[in-house]
Amino acid sequence: MMIAEKEIILTYLLQLMDECGILDKLAFKGGTCLRKMFIGAGGRFSTDLDFTRIEEHDHEDMILALMEAFEHPFHGVRFNIADDSYYQTQDGLSWGVNPRYTHGWNPGGQSEIRLQVSRREVPTLTPSRNAQCVQSYFRHLPFDPVEITCLVLPEIIAEKIRACYQRSKARDIYDLSVFATRPLDQPLIRRLVVLKLWQSGSAFDPESFLAKFDDATAFDWDDLRQLVRQTQTLEPARVADACLKGFAFLAELDSSEARLATDPNKRDYALWRNLRDDLVASGG
Repeated sequence: MMIAEKEIILTYLLQLMDECGILDKLAFKGGTCLRKMFIGAGGRFSTDLDFTRIEEHDHEDMILALMEAFEHPFHGVRFNIADDSYYQTQDGLSWGVNPRYTHGWNPGGQSEIRLQVSRREVPTLTPSRNAQCVQSYFRHLPFDPVEITCLVLPEIIAEKIRACYQRSKARDIYDLSVFATRPLDQPLIRRLVVLKLWQSGSAFDPESFLAKFDDATAFDWDDLRQLVRQTQTLEPARVADACLKGFAFLAELDSSEARLATDPNKRDYALWRNLRDDLVASGG
């Protein structure tokens, strides 16, 4: 119940952030973006808001703008930011804040949302402004849910692959499995994965990535079960097998991609730039 409640509160918070202009500087991404913008009610619940910067900004100015927006209740929901809930990572590549919220039947003030903004990179492809997938509760809202600027789907999937390559969270593999049997622009996603892992200082070994799906027990499925409907059967082996088959195309690197994939120290900036520029020039 509380996770379903948070799903609705996220809609309120996105609406408020758009009305105060904060979303103008950001592109929506991550698991919540996939559910709200591309999958709809069939996707898992997600309790975070993840963004990447579209343009440079001062995170302190943005937090102050949030605090100003939170001064008054928003359609019956009151948000606030605890003094110790905002941060900037040591490398300065991301910042975040954890707004708390209260409303009529949840007055405790301890429920919070994790909001994080990446400053590591700007989007590779031009973001798009999309309508949110219609949810059953939309008809009860006191507003029409706003369109939101978000990463295009191939770039979100590429970032999910990067996350799954660098960590072992069941929610990542589950999100990927949703798209494993759908038509995808495979060359585009493969190149985006190589570019993004190079940007984060990581080599990319497709075989080791695909090998992750050989053992479904390596993932924390209990963490995921609280984010899917109780009526939904979760079959880890089937999820892992779908990813193994659906993303086998990642092993088909061309010679330039293979070269960049083995450059974790980021020495070949010219190659990265050329591959990125070719992608941008082709429109993805």
